[in-house]
This record gives sequence, C-alpha cells and structure tokens, in this order.
Amino acid sequence: MGVKHKKTRKEKIIADYRHQVYVLKNKDTSFDSPALTVTVNENSYTNAYVMKDILRTGILTTIIIAAQVIFFFLLKRHIISIPSLNY
Repeated sequence: MGVKHKKTRKEKIIADYRHQVYVLKNKDTSFDSPALTVTVNENSYTNAYVMKDILRTGILTTIIIAAQVIFFFLLKRHIISIPSLNY
C-alpha cells in the first residue's frame, strides 16, 4: 500500500483558484460584460493561521513559565518538598 500524498497549503490554494476559474468559465456570461479578474492575496490566507499559532504558543509559554515560578516558590518556602532536592 502506497503512502498518501498530503496536499500542502500552496497546493490547496492553487486547487481552490482552479475551481473558481472553472466555475467562472462555465457560467453563462454575455460578451458585453467586462472581464472578471481574480486577485490573489496569499498573505491574508497564511497570516490568519500564523497569528493564531503565535497566540496559542504565547499563551502556552506564559502558562508554563507561571507554573515554574509558582513551583519554585513552593519549594523555596518548604511548602512542598522533594526528597534529595535541596532549596
């Protein structure tokens, strides 16, 4: 059994534009209408995902750092203790 090829984001965008062009070509349009143009703005598509990933990474990093600081103070004030670990 072969390995399935997973489409990259660029390939998905290209396939989507091909579909849009195919739909526009098959529409019944009169020759008097101006030509339809499709603008490609790839940055807006990728920026939404990048910003969401950065936000999630920032939140997770903040939670981890806060947990480490709390754990440090609990160990320092001897509220909790771990055998063979001296603070």
